[in-house]
Amino acid sequence: MRFLVMLAGFAAVLGVATPAQADPGNSGRDASFLAALNKAGITYQDPTVAVAVAQKACELMDQGNPQAGVIKSVSSSNPGFSTDGAAQFTMIAASAYCPQHMGQPITQAPPTPLPPQQQP
Repeated sequence: MRFLVMLAGFAAVLGVATPAQADPGNSGRDASFLAALNKAGITYQDPTVAVAVAQKACELMDQGNPQAGVIKSVSSSNPGFSTDGAAQFTMIAASAYCPQHMGQPITQAPPTPLPPQQQP
């Protein structure tokens, strides 16, 4: 739940804004990420915050949070994002900042095992 709160603070500024141009001072990776967002039609108010949210999404996946949970957090913490938009943002983020998570199935967290049935 802590990661949801953290993403909520960053993601609140993403949404229905005019796409900003990449700042020339950004690293090549940041500029590529922002260009991919623009190409996908994903808008944001502040490129620095968009990059920070993307990096946080990767950090959460690196910590073992399932991609589906990260996508849900991005979507629920930013009303401007549909689930599809949040998924697209998260995949673009993974492509730019944590490619080791690309191609992994988007699954929910493993279910809690049921207790063994007791024999009479």
